[in-house]
Amino acid sequence: MLFVSNMKIFLVIFDTLRKDHTGKTYGNSWIQTPHFDEFAKDAIVFDKAYPESLPTIPVRRAIHTGIRTFPFNNDLPFRTDDFVEAPGWSPIPHDHTHISEHLNRQNYLTTFITSTYHQFKPCMNFQLGFDEWHLIRGHEYDKFKPTFKGSRSDLNSIVKKHIPKKTSRNRGEVQVQKLLLKKYFTNIQDRKKEEEWFPAKTFKKALESIELSKDVKNHFVLIDEFDPHEPWNPPATYWKEYLENDYGGSKIIQPIYGQNLNLLSKEELKCMRSCYAGEVSLCDSWFGYFIERVKQMELYEDSLIILISDHGHNLGEHGSIGKVPQYMFPELVDLPLMIKPPGNMSGTKRVGKSYVYNYDILATIFGFLGKEIPKEIEGSKDLSVFVEDGDHLIEGRDYITCGMSLWTLYKDNDYALITKNDKSDPKLFDLAKDPEWKINIADGNSDIIDNKFNIIESDAQGELIQDFQSERFENFEDWYHNTYLL
Repeated sequence: MLFVSNMKIFLVIFDTLRKDHTGKTYGNSWIQTPHFDEFAKDAIVFDKAYPESLPTIPVRRAIHTGIRTFPFNNDLPFRTDDFVEAPGWSPIPHDHTHISEHLNRQNYLTTFITSTYHQFKPCMNFQLGFDEWHLIRGHEYDKFKPTFKGSRSDLNSIVKKHIPKKTSRNRGEVQVQKLLLKKYFTNIQDRKKEEEWFPAKTFKKALESIELSKDVKNHFVLIDEFDPHEPWNPPATYWKEYLENDYGGSKIIQPIYGQNLNLLSKEELKCMRSCYAGEVSLCDSWFGYFIERVKQMELYEDSLIILISDHGHNLGEHGSIGKVPQYMFPELVDLPLMIKPPGNMSGTKRVGKSYVYNYDILATIFGFLGKEIPKEIEGSKDLSVFVEDGDHLIEGRDYITCGMSLWTLYKDNDYALITKNDKSDPKLFDLAKDPEWKINIADGNSDIIDNKFNIIESDAQGELIQDFQSERFENFEDWYHNTYLL
């Protein structure tokens, strides 16, 4: 492969982008993502990309460092007012080198543009080492705008239009949903034009930086867009196109996590899925805008561009909604991953024989630069080899393990195992007979479970975490994010 020591590198991360909603590239003809599909024509498309841990912050620790966050044994004590508590939800450890620092040593100008506000909560350190960084404020529960301009009843009326009608059940979770939505609608109260939605602001801010540094050959830009994370509230033209019939009910944009399908009518569930699809299409549209502008600046062909998601989201499949550890099904863990190398590609190139991880990205960047992979990330793999090599199995990558809270997923081509870290409550699936993971065959197959669990423990290189106590909330069970701890 022709190594390029001077090139622009654009790493694009979307939050909560499901692989099976990334358009025709991954086999979905229902959802409209023409720009993702067009980008795939110039890219290496990976069919077996996975996170090594979940959710949001553990994923970004792995991507930013090239080091696994699982099994969550290097978390540090810290003070914060974060309402999310989960294993791995902590700053990047002091002895881990950030991606910005690695690339600064390669004489790169480094830029970080993000609307993923969790990375900037008190105690977090994801911006460390970047020459330039910008946080796009106001998503979800970001402590951005403190007061709503209208009356309390005005805000309550807006929120009421976005919650399920069946509020008599699970009232605690519904109240949390209302709190989140009140903060969200306060944050976005001045938003009017599509250019003021988060994907638009994130990509436009990134383009400002790229334009200013257009003549800098060594420029790394990390674009981390929190959408299509909930609340799923795209402009009406995006979400209504996915509704089959006229709909006059609540617009379900903030799901209640867990096994709460009983809170939604069939029409509300369809609406929720349409809102998510619309948010994905909004992200696709502004990604397309970004790519087109990069082409207009004559930077596209010679740049390395990587697109990946942190995870997906269950939308009622398997009886679950949200990002919940005991439901690490494909809808949550399968990742879209596309890498456009510098130079021309003669159409899409697919890699499907090898499992790959999100933390392989840093080693892959070093591979494209023709540089030796640092010793501290030797466990990651250089995926740049697929530019010239055909599809093949990378040594040691015939399976994956992924940790989330007190649960772990094991998957290879034959079986998938979702288990609590004390090996209780296992869910085992025979993927040859049951590719949709519907029939739990754990009973009577303890030998298979033992074998896969031994591999999980080997990957952990130590004891798996089996207990996690909240230190900040007396009644933490009322918070919807505590589903990470189930």
